[in-house]
This record gives sequence, C-alpha cells and structure tokens, in this order.
Amino acid sequence: MSERELLIREISQTPDTLVREVLNFLLFIKARTNQDNFHNPNSENSDLPSFLNFIDRVNSEIPAEENAQLPRDLSKNLDSYLYGSPKEE
Repeated sequence: MSERELLIREISQTPDTLVREVLNFLLFIKARTNQDNFHNPNSENSDLPSFLNFIDRVNSEIPAEENAQLPRDLSKNLDSYLYGSPKEE
C-alpha cells in the first residue's frame, strides 16, 4: 500500500476536528514549498545548505544603500556596536 493510500485510510478514520488540523498543516507545507521554489528555483547556490540559501535570499532583499551604511568593521566589532564593549583595532 502506498503512502498516499495509507494517509487516505488514516484520514477516513480520523475525527473531523483532526482532519481540519491535518488539512491546515498540509496547505501550509505546500504553500511554503511553493514559496521556496518561487524565490529560488534554480539558484547558482543550490549546493549551499538551506540556511545559507535563506541568508543569501534575505541579503538579496536588502537595498544596496542599506548595506552601504553598515560599518566596515561590523563583524569584527559586533560586541562593541551591540553592547558598547571596547573595539578591536
């Protein structure tokens, strides 16, 4: 019996309140999958882990003017910018 057939059999034996939850979950997963495919259909970075693809996608949505305003030493002195600790030179 295929997984689809097993799922259909389980759904037929499930109370309507749970079926509604399963349906909502399935629609959510489908929408998220479609959104991921829409944003990144054939990325040249498709070999990157999904987290890095996510970061790349977020970074591509930030206007260049915003990135230009970031300090050049942000990664080196992040604690200084966040917490006021002394900067490294």
